[in-house]
Amino acid sequence: FYDLLVSLGKAHWAILNLPDLGAELEYPPGTMVYISGKVLEHGVPAWGDGERIVITHFVKDKVH
Repeated sequence: FYDLLVSLGKAHWAILNLPDLGAELEYPPGTMVYISGKVLEHGVPAWGDGERIVITHFVKDKVH
């Protein structure tokens, strides 16, 4: 199952950290990411300045 992460706001500098993959990805406003949160550990350790709005949508069979 997947989680949809959406980064919104203005003028922030964020990094999406995926330690299981050894990856750090830019996560600017307007970014949408589908990720299997149950399988991959993920987080945003530092956000920087600016507004911070994040919407998370969980996609699961029991909900649909």
